[in-house]
Amino acid sequence: MKWSAPHRRRSSGPISLNIASMIDVVFLLLMYFMVATDFSPAEETFRMDLPDRTAGSEAFTLQDHPLQVEVLAAGVQAQPVFTIAGWGVPTGSVDTLRGQLQRLCGEGGETFFLNDHPVEILVSPQVAWSHAVEAFNAAVRAGFTHVRLDERSGT
Repeated sequence: MKWSAPHRRRSSGPISLNIASMIDVVFLLLMYFMVATDFSPAEETFRMDLPDRTAGSEAFTLQDHPLQVEVLAAGVQAQPVFTIAGWGVPTGSVDTLRGQLQRLCGEGGETFFLNDHPVEILVSPQVAWSHAVEAFNAAVRAGFTHVRLDERSGT
């Protein structure tokens, strides 16, 4: 006797997906997110006090005299000398410069400058770029927040 497996019926029609219920779910999710989302904080306008354009370059001048850090060198390959104009002893070490700047920066007490006091890094044209960046980083690590690089004039 021969055993045979039951035959399955093959449907002759194409397989279809009822998307009407899926569309209903999508619209319900859309309505939920529209109702639950608060759009007002993202649409606020912020008032900005911009300098007057007719004022010229006076609008960008610093109110306080900046603390000036000079980076000097005899040549591109020479070791730099870092000095804080009127405050520190010239040094060839970035760590010593950072220590001198940390003693000057702070929030009252024995410190001389607040951390938002402007600092200018005046770089001699002969100084390598890496030494200028080291001086900039030393000022930032010391806690100053308004630091800028500039070329030292008269050299």
